Amino acid sequence: MIAFSGILKKYRARLRVRAVLVQEVLAVIGLAVGVALLFAAQIAGTSLNRSVTQLTRGLVGEMQLQLQARGPEGFPAQLLADVRRIPGVAEAQPVVEEQANVLGPRGAKSVELLGVPPSFARRLGDLADLPGHPNVEQLSHQQELGLPAPVAKAIGAGTEALQPIEIAVGTHVTSTLVGEILEQDNIGALVENPVVFAPVSYAAQLSGAPGLLSRIFVKVRPGREAQVRGALIRLAAGRLNVEPADFDATLFAQASAPTNQSAGLFAAISALVGFLFAFNAMLITTASRREVIAELREDGATRRRIVQTLLFDALVLGVLGSALGLALGDLASIALFGSNPGYLSFAFPVGSQRVVTWESVAIAVVAGMLAAAVGVLVPLRSELSRPLQSEEPAPLAAVGGRPARRWLLSTIGVGIACLALTTIILVFDPAGAIVGIVSLLLALLALLAPLLDLAIGSFDRVQRPLRSAATRQALIELRNPDTRARSLAIAATGAIAVFGSVAIQGAHGNLQKGLDRTAAHLIAVTDVWVSVAGSANTLATTPFETGSAARLEKLPDVRSLAIYRGSFLDVGKRRVWILAPPSSSPAPVPASSLLRGNLALADARLRAGGWVVISQAIADEHDLQIGDSFTLPSPRPTRFRIAALSTNIGWSSGAIIMSSVDYARAWESSDASAYNIALRPGTSPSQGAAEIRRALGPSSGLQVQTAREREAEYGAGSRQGLARLSQISTLVLIAAALAMAMAIWAMIRQRRPQLAYEQRDGYPRGVLWRALIYESGLLLVAGASIGAIFGIYGQVLLSHALASVTGYPVVFNVGLLVALESVVLVSGAAAAIVAVPGYLAAGVGASVDPG
Repeated sequence: MIAFSGILKKYRARLRVRAVLVQEVLAVIGLAVGVALLFAAQIAGTSLNRSVTQLTRGLVGEMQLQLQARGPEGFPAQLLADVRRIPGVAEAQPVVEEQANVLGPRGAKSVELLGVPPSFARRLGDLADLPGHPNVEQLSHQQELGLPAPVAKAIGAGTEALQPIEIAVGTHVTSTLVGEILEQDNIGALVENPVVFAPVSYAAQLSGAPGLLSRIFVKVRPGREAQVRGALIRLAAGRLNVEPADFDATLFAQASAPTNQSAGLFAAISALVGFLFAFNAMLITTASRREVIAELREDGATRRRIVQTLLFDALVLGVLGSALGLALGDLASIALFGSNPGYLSFAFPVGSQRVVTWESVAIAVVAGMLAAAVGVLVPLRSELSRPLQSEEPAPLAAVGGRPARRWLLSTIGVGIACLALTTIILVFDPAGAIVGIVSLLLALLALLAPLLDLAIGSFDRVQRPLRSAATRQALIELRNPDTRARSLAIAATGAIAVFGSVAIQGAHGNLQKGLDRTAAHLIAVTDVWVSVAGSANTLATTPFETGSAARLEKLPDVRSLAIYRGSFLDVGKRRVWILAPPSSSPAPVPASSLLRGNLALADARLRAGGWVVISQAIADEHDLQIGDSFTLPSPRPTRFRIAALSTNIGWSSGAIIMSSVDYARAWESSDASAYNIALRPGTSPSQGAAEIRRALGPSSGLQVQTAREREAEYGAGSRQGLARLSQISTLVLIAAALAMAMAIWAMIRQRRPQLAYEQRDGYPRGVLWRALIYESGLLLVAGASIGAIFGIYGQVLLSHALASVTGYPVVFNVGLLVALESVVLVSGAAAAIVAVPGYLAAGVGASVDPG
């Protein structure tokens, strides 16, 4: 084996040549951007689930089981003593959970109020035991709150303890003190979750329900779990849930699955774009490495020694590119992926932290190193395969010969087969969308070369009447076998990036339109909504007492007031959204969400009672059909019949619609989740809302919204939940534009001697520059356009997958405008970047020796 010192010496000698150094730097930058693209997408995909998992682990600790209330009302605290008496129970700890708003000098923030015992507080990290501040044991008897630092900052509570704030739980608004500002040193990554901590008894008091608990976590003695679980089930008596202690993480994984699947698909597309970006960057250095191979051959080097030298180059480029790429990807994830999907925070305390796992780092680094090795070795495969003593270049297959025709027919056959597979998946199994997208990408890559040839041929026919020297020069280069690989790589980079952007953005647009239409149908049934304040209550799932209803009904501008009810309910491994509109609602079932069944009949049955409309996904999971009956696991288990099947109405885990009266019976509660207020004729919504606000007063804990205001809030939450798809799509497009621009710039730079010769041979600078623009423009537009065509097909596939697999309400439109915008963005940006270098390169005749 050649000595490492010898390889290093040759490498340093090459870097002393300025042109080689510049090329190596550009290759490192190209690799870095590819690694950054993949790394940022990986972070986006992993951060979401980890925030809830970390909170669950922080609370659960070593507990194995939990006894959980099925509704927000909770269960009597006396059950705690019964649980502790069960043989095999080593420890049982109570928890109170409530959706709340904390209000400070600078505003309000929706949080989850967690009432925890001292043992849980110790597990989260001891609160600072400073003079004048309570320690953990004292805090369990104090009426104070522990606020994570970001929550305290958001409401302007300062950085010191004992600051006065208010907390609103339902309609109960209480003035209290901040017992401690919790930093990362106290509670680790949980500091980023929207939660506040309080002693159990104080949290129950703040909720207006002293003596009630939300959960009891249970630690079981070794070997007694089955016995304890059985005892807990008997104690629950069919009215409480007995689940694993970390069951919330399971529920969240199901709820976030559509977002994670989309992010995973985008990560794969990002990896392809990043790899092509890196490969294009490595093509810049091919010419200099050919010279290295020639020198090594002259020195009598073996093929093994040549490969070792090249792999050392790849190692240096890969290490530097990966390190820089990780740093850039980390910055990109901070800038682009900092917000959490808001719609999931309606039911889970989702944090905004970025979670960077070693798996994400490893995947990005391995991809960078692999891209460096492939980028160094693949373009030189013909040189490496030649006999060591041969001085002749490797022969090229004759253009248009039988081998070329066989290769062309083979790629076309593969492309058509992949398209056929995608079509079969679309028609018969939309659930296999991931496989369908992969086969569609393979079809794109297989058919890219013949489609690019078709575009070049069309350009040839169009330019002939022009008799332009610039177009003829462009055609000569486009058909040059020596630059074929680079031309295909440039076109493929744009095609894949535009494909991903059009497919995801188009499907995202169809989903957003479906969500907006469903929101309009849900909310426009009344003029004014009154519900508990807070962004986490956008779906009206927080109950409140109806004592203010009679007063509001008597207002001059109010025609009628009806009680709307709703909440979240765990059904199997799904946290389901329960909607219970009043029987007076003009449209209890949103027409746009109905999948199966008769709308008028479903509305009538809901009003009559005893019937529900459920999401198709829930029905399929439990093998239910229209007309079937089932027992809903509500606080009071109740039997219902199915009137119709619907979409998930915008909530990923599914939804169930019933009448408000049925809800009150099944939840054994007369509390409301919202007032639906109809105004008298001639009263504007804003005027009526203002009158209702004055009647309620500033300290009611309720918010008053017109239908339009509530629809805007709902739309903002759904858009935030889908924001990461748009962010990653934008990142892919930007990187693709840079990748294509870099590849074309490298092409122009390597052609400088040829351009100098052509200029001295009589070609004007303007002709050469226009030839470069024509050549670059054709590759850019053709690649992006081919990607857009396949992307539209991908959009159709993903839209059907969203509708059939996740149950989302989707509007099926073809995103032609999205496709056009993507083509213009990628092609235009890349063309603008290379225009000036192309003009400068076209005028190098006086300074470059063509020989």
